Amino acid sequence: MSRIKQATGPTTSTLNSLRASVVAGLALATLAGCAQPPVNPFVDMPDSVTTAPVANFRSCPKPVYPADALAAKVEGTVTLAMLVKADGKVRESLVRTSSGNASLDETARAALAKCSFQAGTVNGAPKEQWTEVKYVWVAE
Repeated sequence: MSRIKQATGPTTSTLNSLRASVVAGLALATLAGCAQPPVNPFVDMPDSVTTAPVANFRSCPKPVYPADALAAKVEGTVTLAMLVKADGKVRESLVRTSSGNASLDETARAALAKCSFQAGTVNGAPKEQWTEVKYVWVAE
């Protein structure tokens, strides 16, 4: 009779090993799914085409030479970083490389921040971007 019981229904130890096998299989399947690299949705897209903003220097007055720097015949080149919005207006400006004279730097930064720009683009659409502008001070 014990043979019939074994043939018609699994024992507790058989059920426990079956449950353990199912749990181990699910764990391995989950880990195998995590081990695959993530899918890149942009893999078939072409590389982006970017154009930098271009200053329209006719849209703003020329920086006025600071009187103290002009009297001392101070000259130099200042490099400015301009964050140009998609509408061509400057959102932020800062001195990236000094001319060596703080009044020349600040005068150039304040004046050129009022210029309008042709906005930079990414894939043909205007996009806020940083650009550099150099201004050369020459005492005349």
